[in-house]
Amino acid sequence: MNRRAFLTAAAASSVLSASAAQRPARAQAMPRFYEAARYSSERSGVSFLVARHGVVLGEDYPGGAPDQRWHIGTGTRVFVALLAASLIEARLLNLDEPVAATLVEWSQDPARLSIPIRSLLNGTSGIAFPRGGERTLAVALTLTPRAVLGQSFSADEAMPLLMTEIARRKLMGSNAETDPARWLTTRTLLPIGCVPIGWTRASDGAARFDDGAQVSARGWAQTGELIRRHGVWRARQLADGAALQEAMRGTFAEPRAGVGLWLSHPERRDPPIESDLWRAAHPAPPDLVMAAGAGGQRLYIAPSVGLVVARQSRAADGPWSDAQFLSLIWRDL
Repeated sequence: MNRRAFLTAAAASSVLSASAAQRPARAQAMPRFYEAARYSSERSGVSFLVARHGVVLGEDYPGGAPDQRWHIGTGTRVFVALLAASLIEARLLNLDEPVAATLVEWSQDPARLSIPIRSLLNGTSGIAFPRGGERTLAVALTLTPRAVLGQSFSADEAMPLLMTEIARRKLMGSNAETDPARWLTTRTLLPIGCVPIGWTRASDGAARFDDGAQVSARGWAQTGELIRRHGVWRARQLADGAALQEAMRGTFAEPRAGVGLWLSHPERRDPPIESDLWRAAHPAPPDLVMAAGAGGQRLYIAPSVGLVVARQSRAADGPWSDAQFLSLIWRDL
């Protein structure tokens, strides 16, 4: 770990401020969260930030500057929840409306006609890509349910692809910016200081909300703080609070999955994600949720204790223990 890059609460400013307004503190030999930061950096970690009630308690940037953007893989999907909640707050979306009301390609199919946006978002719509073959929007629009509505869970790319297209069509009818990524950035991410943010784009130009975001640890943490605050930022409701609360809840089909977030819910079965969060002991509270990408890309949110933790890595794979990392963080809280 590069100790000189480790910033402590002595001068680190609030997550509520824009990233540019935050100033580094003097290094300390054994700062708070030192062991957690070392654990991260020794496993290809490039950034690490702990904030409580919006105040940064510690930061570490062994991979570069604090405002450097890193690809967060499937951790990107937390922005799907924020996109949906922002559209709801803008009165462009309702979780209970049928997907077919916007995706007219589904309107003549009885099997898809009754699927609400809520079920699409939480992965219980029965819509999922088959193994093999292309995973594109064009293919996603032709998919039919592979399971009974609400009875099974899927975490593949179909949901983010379809939700991005729903957002695009909703925005086309509102005389607003029609690109969902640019709209979300201008409307919601810019006010909280989660900029700049970059997006990998598909061949059709659509931003990849499944695994395409590149963002700094500070920006990602500010996203987590907005979710923790149920969409309120400086007394302004940027995103629908009820939708964000629902994004942090599981379903009958998969109690450990919300919308772009995994929940610390006790369960014997392994979910479709590589993590020991459900298999090893850790001190995090039951309401802990996390956005996760390969290689230990993590955004943890623990509403009951006001905590947000962001951790990024340069590796696409490698050993990572959520339980051990969380134990090291809680030791210094």
